[in-house]
Amino acid sequence: MSSPDVNKALKIASGAVATVGLLNYVYPYWGQDWRTIRFGWRLKTATDSLIERKHYVVDIFEEHAKKQPYKACVIYNNTIYTYGDIDRMSNQFANFVRRQGLKRGDTIAMFMYNEPAYLWMFFGLAKLGISCAFINYNLRGESIIHCLDVTGAKLLVVGHERELVFAVVDIKDQLAATKIDVLSFNGDNESYIKDVTQELLKSPAEPISKDERIDVCKDDVSVYIFTSGTTGHPKAVNITYTSHVISCFLMMDLDVQRNDRIYNCLPLYHSAGFMLAFGLALNRGITMILAKKFSVHNFWDDCRRHNASIFMYVGELCRYLLTLPETPHDKNHSVRMAIGNGLRPDIWTKFQQRFRIPKIAEFYAATDGTFYGINTDNKIGAVGKFSPLTKRLIGFHLVKYDFETAQPIRGKDGRCINVGIGEVGLLLSPVTRKYPGYSRNEEATEKKLVRNAFKDGDVYCNMGDLMRLDKNYYIYFVDRIGDTFRWKGENVSTMEVAEVIGQYPNIEEVNVYGVKIPGHDGRAGMVALVPKNEETFDPKEFYNHVTSSLPKYACPKFLRIMEKLETTGTFKYKKGDLVEEAFNPNEVKEKMYYIDDSGRTYKHLNKAAYLHILAGKAKL
Repeated sequence: MSSPDVNKALKIASGAVATVGLLNYVYPYWGQDWRTIRFGWRLKTATDSLIERKHYVVDIFEEHAKKQPYKACVIYNNTIYTYGDIDRMSNQFANFVRRQGLKRGDTIAMFMYNEPAYLWMFFGLAKLGISCAFINYNLRGESIIHCLDVTGAKLLVVGHERELVFAVVDIKDQLAATKIDVLSFNGDNESYIKDVTQELLKSPAEPISKDERIDVCKDDVSVYIFTSGTTGHPKAVNITYTSHVISCFLMMDLDVQRNDRIYNCLPLYHSAGFMLAFGLALNRGITMILAKKFSVHNFWDDCRRHNASIFMYVGELCRYLLTLPETPHDKNHSVRMAIGNGLRPDIWTKFQQRFRIPKIAEFYAATDGTFYGINTDNKIGAVGKFSPLTKRLIGFHLVKYDFETAQPIRGKDGRCINVGIGEVGLLLSPVTRKYPGYSRNEEATEKKLVRNAFKDGDVYCNMGDLMRLDKNYYIYFVDRIGDTFRWKGENVSTMEVAEVIGQYPNIEEVNVYGVKIPGHDGRAGMVALVPKNEETFDPKEFYNHVTSSLPKYACPKFLRIMEKLETTGTFKYKKGDLVEEAFNPNEVKEKMYYIDDSGRTYKHLNKAAYLHILAGKAKL
């Protein structure tokens, strides 16, 4: 290259450097903005093209099964299930279901722990245009009946575990009354449950023509996933074919390679376990290592044994792993990235350093929401970064809120009021397409929406969460608001708990709320109750009542016996002071109890017990 050419190249290079420097000085967020806008464009382009062609999640799977039939799709209990295996079994199940007279538009409910059958059953049903309802395996009694009712399920498939079978046998009369058949693959027939193992094995594995689902529309329901809320019972979120496709692409900017393996011990009935974890695997055609459920003792052994490079978490999961005694093998694994939500700042650095995890991608999303954020640069505690430009393009707002109603506060002009940088606000996210809402629950669906928030005709989704933007425009999750709190990775509805406790004969009034326990994520359930007769209140009998009617995570951990409960002017129970005083005997003068699962009772909570709990010695 001649001297003039070299000088010219140097001038261009120096000009480019100067331009970048000026941009960084004038607007330091341009790099992040470019990545955010590029991601949004790629997401929209990829998913719009698929949805327009009616190329849904099952079609993405079939594409992988055709291209790589011998690649491991799922590893479960040390057994490999290839993409071809899952495809063949899904065809067998689809042909079996078709012979039962089920068709497009029908719904089949699944009440199972994590296992490969979860996946091939879903794909088999999707090939016929049949919707799935994923029922939380912790539910019992009327809660199961409610889930079947709101989704219109015509068939219930129960897992082979005895506790699941017994849970269904307990409600056989209600199931018979609603004419819902129950099938299982556990090898023997129980009362009202038909084992179809042999029928399924004999079912032909011929591929299902796409013509079987040609009439499926983008707004039809692919999956019903349940979330707790203020209505008392689990609400069935309508996951449309459009939403389901989009969920598979939400992690597309995380540099996931075709040789990655993702370890998933989150329940498949949950959107994080099924839509995001398996959706990520499906999007890239990679292998998912599936665990029946989370085990603190098996977690790292599973990751090492199967060479996992990615795992999905919830915040409590990471905290539980930190409780393990340190060993020389803590850093002996192949994990390069952890993806999840709820990892609290107080353990973030310790967790990342102890287990040598190069990248933590903390995201924020909600099954029934319209907002998604992800932290791709290891910023402790953040769930994303949104400059004024990208915040405006996405259109979300953090607004002032009423803690008692969990709704935005409106100004004199009738509009919502934005909070400033550093202030905590209620997250409102714009509804840009038809909001799917909740199945057979128009009231709850409408309550989730905020209309005319900033101008006439606009519609926003009330995410129900409190968030904060810092001066560098990182966004942080602060807490949940309203009648729902999180414990052990699950949302707990105070109204559902109160309804169960209210059925106990010796209770006059009950107020349920969540309280913080040092060293634990989320909030533990606490109940302020007014017995009809305190002298005859039996803690052991009360324990039997709540544990037989509620999932373990929803059972109250603390009881506070009161003479009366304070209410607002509109006769709603006040929670503020109760939450603040929590279970501290130095603040609370009334008698209190705490749960004792080993003794199957509630024990008196005195100052010694309080210190025992604070020291982390009580199993809650």
